[in-house]
Amino acid sequence: MTAKWKEVSAYTGIPVEEDAPTNFGGQGSGVSMPPDAMMKKKKKPIIDARTTAYRSHKAKLEAKRVKRMEQKKSKFIENVKESINDFNRESFLAEDNIDVLRNIVKRKSAKPLKFKDGTMEVDMQTANVMIKVLDKVNPDNKAKLTKMVNGTKGQFMKVHQLVMKMIK
Repeated sequence: MTAKWKEVSAYTGIPVEEDAPTNFGGQGSGVSMPPDAMMKKKKKPIIDARTTAYRSHKAKLEAKRVKRMEQKKSKFIENVKESINDFNRESFLAEDNIDVLRNIVKRKSAKPLKFKDGTMEVDMQTANVMIKVLDKVNPDNKAKLTKMVNGTKGQFMKVHQLVMKMIK
């Protein structure tokens, strides 16, 4: 004698009717009905750069990239870029190198000095010596030295050599 079992809900005690077989994973789940069925894996096509299909695909991608870049560009952005390039900020930010030398001595650290032909890092000892000499020189020579310190790197190096000679 074999017993027949009925599935009963644990909450209500009412028999449960099965909608689908137990191995059903849902619509579109990719689970086949027989439990021992094996799905075949799809192979990705190998893209070979020598084929015409690849070349046409590459051309499409490049065309889309160009289109995206054109959409990103706007007249507002272009106008802002042009106005930034036209705006000469260096002339407004020009510092007197004598003030920078004093700041180097005050902070006890090296800083770059801006010249017409680039920048140069100046240490605290050099700045200290130059400031002491500039403070002790007469006003005419002080004006000349200040002009040279704010000039080019070569002029600054000449002033540096002159100051070192004065100290020794």
